[in-house]
Amino acid sequence: MPKLLLLLLFALFTFPGVNGQSVSKKRSKQEMAPSAIERAAALRETDPAAAIRTLSDLIQSKPATKDLTEAFILLGDIYADIEQPELALGRYERALEVVNPSDKLTAARLSLKRGRVYLAQNYTSQARAMFTACLDLAPAGSAQNIACREGLADLEALASNYAQSQNYYEQVQIAQPADSLLQLRVNAKRSNVYLQQNDIINSAASLNEAIKQVPRNTTLPEAESEELVTANVNFRKAVTKESAGVTEPVIELLPSAPAPLVLTDNFERFRSLREKGESKLAETKLAEAIERIDAETPTEISTKIYAEGADFYLDRNQARRAAEVYRDYTEANNRLLAEKREELDQRVAVLREQQQVDLGLKDLRSAETEGRLLSQQVSLQRWLIYLLAALLLGALLSVLLIWRNVRKRRRANQELLLRNLQTRMNPHFIFNSLNSINNYIARQDERSANRYLGRFAKLMRNVMDQSGKDFVPLSEELEQLGLYLELEKERFGGKFDYELPDVDTLPPALEEVQLPPMILQPFVENAIWHGLRYRPDGGRLRLSFEGQSNSDRAIVITDNGIGREKSAELKTENQRKHGSTGIATSQQRLELINLHYGKNFRIQVEDAFPGAEFVGTRVRILLT
Repeated sequence: MPKLLLLLLFALFTFPGVNGQSVSKKRSKQEMAPSAIERAAALRETDPAAAIRTLSDLIQSKPATKDLTEAFILLGDIYADIEQPELALGRYERALEVVNPSDKLTAARLSLKRGRVYLAQNYTSQARAMFTACLDLAPAGSAQNIACREGLADLEALASNYAQSQNYYEQVQIAQPADSLLQLRVNAKRSNVYLQQNDIINSAASLNEAIKQVPRNTTLPEAESEELVTANVNFRKAVTKESAGVTEPVIELLPSAPAPLVLTDNFERFRSLREKGESKLAETKLAEAIERIDAETPTEISTKIYAEGADFYLDRNQARRAAEVYRDYTEANNRLLAEKREELDQRVAVLREQQQVDLGLKDLRSAETEGRLLSQQVSLQRWLIYLLAALLLGALLSVLLIWRNVRKRRRANQELLLRNLQTRMNPHFIFNSLNSINNYIARQDERSANRYLGRFAKLMRNVMDQSGKDFVPLSEELEQLGLYLELEKERFGGKFDYELPDVDTLPPALEEVQLPPMILQPFVENAIWHGLRYRPDGGRLRLSFEGQSNSDRAIVITDNGIGREKSAELKTENQRKHGSTGIATSQQRLELINLHYGKNFRIQVEDAFPGAEFVGTRVRILLT
């Protein structure tokens, strides 16, 4: 059953006809739906107020950086269309504030647009700075780079730097020779520049080149059409006023030009002929111009033609024709007034929407400022937290280092003290042993002296060998203790007996026991010197073991001496003053070993035979 469910789930998520197709359909619908930018661009010319409203809503929704940048750019374009340069520049600058710093193409596009707005206001220095920045940002050979060069050419023409202007125009034409509209527009501009240089021949050549680029089967775009018409009008005026002697072939430039161009050309030629007094030829050109007026003709041009035509026919005493043309003028003028009124209403609506946009942008800027301040506060708090954490961490590390150093120093001191305590041996024992040897020598008992001296030397050698060790096996400690007891027994003349376990038959639980070197010797010494030696008939010392498990193991040292209480009574004044340091030293050693190595050695001392004549002493060393 689980395998069947897994197969069904796999098929559901991988079969393209089930899940993938529905997702692709949703995606395709989303791609087909126009974005807010696209809707605003479609309303840009027909209803700029609605376009601004759409963009304002988009901006208030806080879109992605790219959409926000494009929204401000389109707002700037709309304000440039309705001749509101300050608003246009403000929106372009706002777009620069939000654009991604790495997006050089958009930055170049904004510099180009700002340069065109400055140029339209005759702000040449600002326009030059913008076009130059555009050239630096736009890749060489790109459309934006070429547009920036064209902007510089227009700027130089406006500044009367005609040679430099022609140079830039030539660079633009060389960069894109296949773009017929660009060639048309630039040739028309170059024709005007040649006119400024009083070069009628080259102006005519450039104008002819522009006309050759006019598309025959499509409508000429508005920008190129205006450039071409302006160049032609300027050329006609120049020919009429400054080059009256120019031959007819140079003047007849437009035998088969597009209708808008022919209309304005005929009208300008009509005006020139009228000024020269050639009324009959002027009337022919006027009739041709009026005949070409249609619904596509700009109202402003048709109104001007009708107005001057009615006046011309009235001068020619053609009252009926003048009245007909005047009626056409009245209709055209009414249309022109309606267009102007509509344009004015559009501007008022745009400015009204602009107020809402400004309020929205203020709110947006306030939100951005508040967000920026909040972000700065959060960043500052975060850095403070980091700083405090770093200081705390540094303090903790310092404490840790100090603690480790203290611990190392304490451990070293403990080890040094352990070594010092470990190498101690009761000086009385050494002194008495040497006296015993001296006594044997004095009595010339060479054999006893040699035997005693050999055992004493072996004991001393073992003590020196073990001085560098922290622990030794129990068997070594028992062997060392046996040497010590042999020497003490011989020195005391066999006044006591002792019993030690056989190192070869130790219980398994004690074979691995490790003891500090010479830890048992002080307790045995104390039993001999303070208990056994005071018995008149001698005594006995026994070392045994208790317990079989690790939790209750112990070494027991038992003697049947006079006991602790009687021993204290027999102490001389000198003994009380100096006391015995062996037991105290052993206890101190065990405490240090427990602290240093984590052991749990303990000492218990009690009377061995309570109530007896000689109560003795029992010392129990717990090994848990």
